[in-house]
Amino acid sequence: MTLRSPASDQRHTARHTARHTARRAGLRRPLALAAAAVFALATGANAATAPAPDPAGGHLTATSELTEPTGSGGSAGAAEATASAGSAGSALPQLKRLIQRQADAWNRGDGTAFANTYAEDAEFITFDGTHLRGRPEMARNFQIYFDNYTKGTRLVFTKVPVTLRYPTPTTAVMITNGCVANPGEPECRPDSHSVQTYVAVHRERGWELVSFQNTRVQNLLPPPRA
Repeated sequence: MTLRSPASDQRHTARHTARHTARRAGLRRPLALAAAAVFALATGANAATAPAPDPAGGHLTATSELTEPTGSGGSAGAAEATASAGSAGSALPQLKRLIQRQADAWNRGDGTAFANTYAEDAEFITFDGTHLRGRPEMARNFQIYFDNYTKGTRLVFTKVPVTLRYPTPTTAVMITNGCVANPGEPECRPDSHSVQTYVAVHRERGWELVSFQNTRVQNLLPPPRA
């Protein structure tokens, strides 16, 4: 039998603890890597992907992905539109007319006409994060854009809408796809697509656009694995 001193016992205990800790760490590392891989796949699955160019070549086109609220009749007139499912169903035709007016105003380089497609108190956020508030500020800034930076370009919508939803009977959220085509370009370049989110509310004059957010599709994350 070999007797060990208290100091020897302490060293033995320390070595045993170190080996046990190392084994636990060795197990945790693969688990941590697996968790990181799951997170990467999850975020990759939610990454934006560039929308395919529309066969219509940039014309305003409704798609089968349109989502309408259950029971919306879509037959109520503007004068009768109130907080009902029927009034919500009537949003799409008016919103598409507003979008067409925006494209026409952009193509003419008319900042005031472009701003007039929005409500007086609307807010507009461009793809670079510029935040414009109200029609006067929108008209002034867009005229500067048209005169100096986007002269001769065309506003092209490839899908109107991608989706249209109604959080409340008098609120509509519409997502569209589009781009700004340079002079001489017949359609959107693959790297020029953006996703737009419009918020509209139903007021006395009908549906009005009160908020806009534009995001450039950049595909920063890899596509999810099949």
